[in-house]
Amino acid sequence: MSELFNTSMVLTADPPAGFRYQMAAVSDSTLMATALRFGGSNRTDAEEFPQFIVAHAVAGRHRWSVGQESGDGRIPFLVPPATAFSARFTQLQLRAVSLDADTFHRVLRGMLGEEPPRLRTDRVNGSAQRHSIVAETLRFIEATLLADETVATSPLLRAQFTHQLVATIATSFPLLGEHSHTRAQSSPRTVRRAIAFMEEHVAEPITIGDVALAAGTSVRGLQLAFRRSYEMSPSAFLRRIRLEGAHADLMAADAGARTVREIAARWGFAHTGRFAHQYAEAYGEPPSHTLRR
Repeated sequence: MSELFNTSMVLTADPPAGFRYQMAAVSDSTLMATALRFGGSNRTDAEEFPQFIVAHAVAGRHRWSVGQESGDGRIPFLVPPATAFSARFTQLQLRAVSLDADTFHRVLRGMLGEEPPRLRTDRVNGSAQRHSIVAETLRFIEATLLADETVATSPLLRAQFTHQLVATIATSFPLLGEHSHTRAQSSPRTVRRAIAFMEEHVAEPITIGDVALAAGTSVRGLQLAFRRSYEMSPSAFLRRIRLEGAHADLMAADAGARTVREIAARWGFAHTGRFAHQYAEAYGEPPSHTLRR
């Protein structure tokens, strides 16, 4: 546990005879998804974590303390960096996702279109909203990253999960306090800068937040600009460019050496069925037919 969460942790089972432990985890230097199961009654303590952690107890009894707050793990909760944590739990099944603090700030900066204010990290759980969205985000990340190695090893898909996680945390927990920012003005030049950045970095794990930063606007400003210019979202435009990349790979691939699923994941498409539908709409045939040519 200490190695997994990169901090010193104490875990005590009471009584020891009832202790059981199972874990599944996918981790890199920025994002980690874990599914934890504990049998028996246990308690754990940590002085602090270096990352943001959001967790949800989907089964069992769970009571947590985060800084000066305490609560029931059946409602998703956030552990900010450098905040003391302890928990008491019985027959626990826990979903948890952690995100490197520097990555969180970088993605948030792209969403806001400016440097974020100093984040509020005390008493953020008591004022949290949209608990069901947080719970669904954790469920979705577990069901994709932990269940499918092809998805877990795709840099593009991991970047998408990171962006989704930051957006969920920032809109559900009052980290920004009463902050309101001035939206950067968008223009056709903004769209041109955004498209140039997308095309140059299409095979890299960029997000719409990264595109907005490169274009000199906020995510909201970028969305409005693309709606005016192309009647589509910047996410849809980036997906179209990546679909072109997948088409080129399918055309060039040896059918015996590569699969549609592998190519789809490389270009950021987590769901093969959805990818096949979008591909067929764009190119008039299923991707499997292109691969067999």
